[in-house]
Amino acid sequence: MKKNFKIKLVIIFIFAFFFSRNVLAASLELNTDKNTLQENGTFTLTLSLDTEGDSINTIEGDLKYDENFVKPETLNIGNSFVSFWVEKPDFETPGIIHFSGVTPGGISAPSSEVFEVVFRTKNAGDTSLSLENVNLFLNDGKGSTVEAKIKNADIKINQGENSNETVNPTLPDKIPPEKFSIIRAESPSLFDNKYFIAFSTVDKGSGVDYYQVCEFFGCVKASSPFLLRNQTPFYYIRVKAYDMNGNSISSSLVSLWFILAFVLIFLVLFMLVFYFYRRYFHFNKL
Repeated sequence: MKKNFKIKLVIIFIFAFFFSRNVLAASLELNTDKNTLQENGTFTLTLSLDTEGDSINTIEGDLKYDENFVKPETLNIGNSFVSFWVEKPDFETPGIIHFSGVTPGGISAPSSEVFEVVFRTKNAGDTSLSLENVNLFLNDGKGSTVEAKIKNADIKINQGENSNETVNPTLPDKIPPEKFSIIRAESPSLFDNKYFIAFSTVDKGSGVDYYQVCEFFGCVKASSPFLLRNQTPFYYIRVKAYDMNGNSISSSLVSLWFILAFVLIFLVLFMLVFYFYRRYFHFNKL
């Protein structure tokens, strides 16, 4: 009897050890600064991630809301932990804010902001804001997923005179995105082993809006990684990052061959100028 009891105890311990990850799953929470409002009032909704000890590098999902009760007014990604937005959250699809982002190296933290949205209430009633189609990927090099515990948000809107409440004014963002570097590389798993560049920066004010990549004098809107049109060792690349308020910062990458060619052209021009100057000076002396 004691032997059977010990065997059962070992089995229970093994199950508790291997399946405890499902109990301690990462969690996504929708938190509001107000839960009860009047018609035409505003509230801020913040989406936060608690990794519960895991390291997570990819997050995606849908934030759903009822257009009959609320409408989004502003969205802020300036404080987000996400480094690369595969699909940046926006208001293009009514009733849904889709998001998909990547953080190279992963993040492990008890509470990290994904983004926040300011909503305005419309009609009286009870409504919910919910997360659906959520996927969290572990930073384990295998693309493993982790179960997500989800906490949605409930809002109660009372009838009454419109409050005509305005969104809290914020100071204008005049600070550009942070400095960044450009990496030029090639990989068999990307772009058929052709040369590409990778780059990333953050903007804690209004958030990075888009990037512009220039090869010599041709510029295009782009995202990282970016396949280079010029596949030669002779290159000049400039990447410019813009935030939501139009502030920008740029970074450049120049090949040694480009620098040598520039120096050579400068020397040739200098020698030509010197040659004609000597001839002109000599001619006037005669």
